[in-house]
Amino acid sequence: MKTAKRTIMLATMTSLAAAALLTAAPVPADDPVGIAAETYFKNAFNGLKAVAQQQPTKDSFRGAMKPLVDKTDGFFGGTLIDTNFKIRQVYFKRNALARGYDLKKVKQLKVFWDEMREKPAPQLSEPARGNIMQPRLVAMRYPVIKDGKLAAVVSMMVRTEAFLKATGLDKCKGYRITCRGVKAEEEGELTEPVKTVNLQLPSNDWRIDYSR
Repeated sequence: MKTAKRTIMLATMTSLAAAALLTAAPVPADDPVGIAAETYFKNAFNGLKAVAQQQPTKDSFRGAMKPLVDKTDGFFGGTLIDTNFKIRQVYFKRNALARGYDLKKVKQLKVFWDEMREKPAPQLSEPARGNIMQPRLVAMRYPVIKDGKLAAVVSMMVRTEAFLKATGLDKCKGYRITCRGVKAEEEGELTEPVKTVNLQLPSNDWRIDYSR
């Protein structure tokens, strides 16, 4: 009985977190960037949810991910992560060496992993700035719940450029993305009039300032 109640509670928490895409302060109808950003992440997380609901294993992960990969422009990679935050499977075979990697070694992910263990829910990262060897990426994670407990996490990364193109930010004179109060991405120059959209996203909040 307790297990059933916990299963219902975790499923409800996960659904509520995903529903955070519908912000308390709705994006104005005349804000195409804000609407496009909400739609982009809503579709992406719906895709991850469909993968998680299949409770993928190391052997079935790639097959479960393929429909999402096929419809996601800028898809960079996907992973199946165990409850010790270690990568157990990767989508692209070329990334096979990443299997077994302990993500707890990445200090920037600690807050996300603590939250995932304590209250399993969808998560969105800030845009990673990238470098010569690593492209700019946005990561999304979704919990796999089995018998009322966190069983695994499915994750995907998309190129930041794909998100910018999908929302029209790539055509703006300037934009700035701030996540949890910290500037994460900036390009061009913000000039008046500057439009601002605040998005309450899974386990994160983004503020996008832009000039068209």
